Amino acid sequence: LRARRAGFAFPGHTEFLAHRSGSERFAMMMTGPRLRVVLATTHVAMGGLVHALTPQAVSDAIVLAGRSLIQDFGVRRPKLAICGLNPHAGEGGEFGDEERRIIEPAMRTAAAELSVELVGPMPSDTLFLRAIQGDFDCVVAMYHDQGLIPVKLLDFDQTVNVTLGLPFIRTSPDHGTAEDLVGTGRASADSMMAACDLALTMGRRRWEAVVDGRDE
Repeated sequence: LRARRAGFAFPGHTEFLAHRSGSERFAMMMTGPRLRVVLATTHVAMGGLVHALTPQAVSDAIVLAGRSLIQDFGVRRPKLAICGLNPHAGEGGEFGDEERRIIEPAMRTAAAELSVELVGPMPSDTLFLRAIQGDFDCVVAMYHDQGLIPVKLLDFDQTVNVTLGLPFIRTSPDHGTAEDLVGTGRASADSMMAACDLALTMGRRRWEAVVDGRDE
């Protein structure tokens, strides 16, 4: 709210950095010790989700997630789980048709661009359990809270926000600026240190890829 009052016209740093770098395809990843999640939409009110969730947005999130897993996390053959939007992933159209109309076409588009294994769309209430059990390398969620609630619940102090699709590495704490904790003595540096460690790891992997001639 303070940023908006000061004239900051972006809903978050993800959108701001994408705009300043001219990145048209970008996505938010939250990665922790037990779960990685990439969002198809970021800071969008639920009322606007019907317009923001497009096949292109979902396809971009899948492709960016797969590329980052290969490039930044060393996953040679990524397996991604794709969340449905509606309860029970729509139950065959009983609870909505976004799975058939938006998500499934996006998965086909993404699979044609990048060789990764895709599973879904799946009901998110069971998908995340399988993800933390190790069945998937990453989950692609359709909206902000669908993806961020489980990852923060599991590892709030160790989870890192990564902006995918930028021409540079960007990591940050998962909790944002936490202005409400300033001067209270209750702030934790754990997520910040995890963000720094991950940025170093990503930079090293990318440099090694350049040296080895694997960089595209």
